[in-house]
Amino acid sequence: MRLALTSLTSLLALGFAATPAFASDPEPKSANKHGEHHAKLLATFDANHDGKLDDSEKAAVRAAYGERLKSKHPELFKRIDTDNDGALSQAEVKAAREQRKERKDELKKKFDTNADGTLSAEERAAAKAAFKEHHAK
Repeated sequence: MRLALTSLTSLLALGFAATPAFASDPEPKSANKHGEHHAKLLATFDANHDGKLDDSEKAAVRAAYGERLKSKHPELFKRIDTDNDGALSQAEVKAAREQRKERKDELKKKFDTNADGTLSAEERAAAKAAFKEHHAK
């Protein structure tokens, strides 16, 4: 299941839009990972080498990630492909991204025991343990 979430996360994190170049100042680890991921997307899908993804290039990204998701995690793909056409549209990806955000917000509220709006290390550990327990069934 972790692999399925990783694939979904990659697919949903794309956003299908080029982001501005990152500054040379050190950034948080997550921003650096995002920058590396974006650079790989451009290297692979920026067919006209203009430094951004146009609509046809974004469609190619969706198609490639959709095929990967379909072959590795067919159940997850079926949930996202709501029109059952065998491909992921921009609207389907957006809806899945929104559902993931809503679920994440729900879980954050559930495990944020001190209601400070963030998960402490202990709260994250509790959430992780609950996730493992739920998926071990």
